[in-house]
Amino acid sequence: MITPDPEQSAPAEGLRARRRRRTSAELHAATLRLVREHGFAGVTVEMISNEVGVSPRTFFNYFPSKEAALFALPGSLPPALADRFADGAGKDTDSVLRDLGDVLADHLQEAVAGPQELEDMLRIAEGVPSVLAVFLTQCEAVERDLAGTIARRTGTAPDSEAAELLAGIAMAAVRSGLKRWSRTSDHRDGPAVCVRDSFTALRALLGQGAVQ
Repeated sequence: MITPDPEQSAPAEGLRARRRRRTSAELHAATLRLVREHGFAGVTVEMISNEVGVSPRTFFNYFPSKEAALFALPGSLPPALADRFADGAGKDTDSVLRDLGDVLADHLQEAVAGPQELEDMLRIAEGVPSVLAVFLTQCEAVERDLAGTIARRTGTAPDSEAAELLAGIAMAAVRSGLKRWSRTSDHRDGPAVCVRDSFTALRALLGQGAVQ
């Protein structure tokens, strides 16, 4: 009896999505590797494409620029995690932040770069204005999406002040947790523990209150 290949037996859409994620990750890794070797100004889209074995046209199907390929942040919450959070109980600030910290920690545990990679990307962004601009734009996009997910949970409008403020402070807690993780001597357990600790500290600072 022949055991089917899991990828071959998977639904076509799922297989394409996995291949797309893999190619995106390879382009990002190649960009960072080449920038480390040649400096940002010394790297071209053609060099990145050749490194991965794809055409420049394919590169632009994944990223609009080499800046975007370099700073590929973990994106929006996967639908399953977003639904888990949105369907959670409690609209008070403490419950929202507790559950938000849990789903973001789970997401980052799987999606975030290693500590050295994260440190290198931040260092490059600090020295290259165009990379910093892309980084800030990506952060804003993630924050907007997070505000929409919070609004689903709390029953507020996505552009309400409450949803936007909670998304902003959640992103601040994520950055704090990732920084603390990058400074630890043992990174094998991933960033989830540090991110959860940051949300616990944030909840202690804010106390409890209703989301309006």
